Order: sequence, then structure tokens, then C-alpha cells
Amino acid sequence: MLFTIKLVSIFLFSTLVAVFLSVPITSVSYLYWLSSREISIGIDILFKSLSHDWLYFSPILFIVYSVGFFAAFIVSKLALSIIKIDKRIAYGLAGAASVATVLYLSVALLFETQIIAGNRYFFGWVFHIIFGFFGGYIFASLLKKI
Repeated sequence: MLFTIKLVSIFLFSTLVAVFLSVPITSVSYLYWLSSREISIGIDILFKSLSHDWLYFSPILFIVYSVGFFAAFIVSKLALSIIKIDKRIAYGLAGAASVATVLYLSVALLFETQIIAGNRYFFGWVFHIIFGFFGGYIFASLLKKI
């Protein structure tokens, strides 16, 4: 029972870290677009945008990432019984792959509509995937401690 609680806590924490890191990508994407239209962006607007996105976009992204991480981490657990690789790398790659899949499906299933603004630019897409890797890496690192 205690192991299950710790496992769920680690899962939720690693997902939360990935989401916390990923949300500013969308904020920066919007602010970059606004500045390209010669609209001045002050530091106050940056902080308001970030806090707004963390408050309202994070819960949705958390649910989406959780579903992806859950499936990816189960597959990783099964793959680790066959392939001998560092668990942190395996779960990190699983986290990155799940985020890449989520980003792809969010466009493919919604008639080619980019609902995650950070995914509109190549670097945004790359950073989402990198932060997915961090989420998986953190999951495996904390998993070793229980």
C-alpha cells in the first residue's frame, strides 16, 4: 500500500515537473507572435501571461501528459525486462516519446489545428519533447529511491 502511494506520488510529481516546464513554451510563443506584430510586451505582461497559463492551461496539459506518461511508463517497464538499459534513460525516452505522440495527435486528431501554441514552432516542439524527457528521467530517478 505504501509503495503504491509513493509510486503514484512520484508519477504525479514527474508529470507536474514536465507540465510546469512546458507551459511557458506556449506563453512565450504567444508573446513572440505579439512582438512580431510590433506590440510592445512588458515584463508585467510576461508575468501575467505565465501565471495565467500556469493557472488555466496546466490542468489540461497535466491530464494530457498524465495519460501519455502512464502508457509510456508501462511500456518502458515491460521493455526493461527485455532490454538492459539505464532506467533513467529508458523512462526519459518514454517521456519524450509520449509528449511527441501527444503533440502529434493533438494536431492530427483536430483537423490540423495547433491547439498547443508552443507546438507551432520547431523549437517549441523540441522543448516540449525535452521536458517530457526530464519528466521521465525524474520519474526513474525517484523510483530508484523507493
